[in-house]
Amino acid sequence: MRATAEFLSQHGIRPSIQRTTVLHYLRGVKTHPTVDEIYQALLPDNPSLSRTTVYNTLELLSDNGLVMTLDFGEGFLRYDADCSPHCHFICDGCRKVFDIMDAPPECGSMLPRGFKLKGVQLKLFGTCATCNKKA
Repeated sequence: MRATAEFLSQHGIRPSIQRTTVLHYLRGVKTHPTVDEIYQALLPDNPSLSRTTVYNTLELLSDNGLVMTLDFGEGFLRYDADCSPHCHFICDGCRKVFDIMDAPPECGSMLPRGFKLKGVQLKLFGTCATCNKKA
């Protein structure tokens, strides 16, 4: 947790216990959790934590480029602490999200003159190997 607190400080964010706890949890999972999933996972050890605090923390971290906010059109957002260039695959069957570590295509050269690329999120949709075996 100390490394996470230092990471927040290095990025100009005051490392409150709640912020450190949320980011530490998110950096340790690869499931691309929702606000609710993060809240439920942290609540047993942090009974004073509120869902609003988790939401506000994720918004702050996202605004500062420390987490990615993912929208797969499910009616809720998912979060990923791995901000390295990679793609996401969401299974239509089990709804799990998988990291595809090949970098997304370089789109900067396709932009009109004067445009500045902030980031790229490539979302792939289909069926994972496990769901394909069940079908």
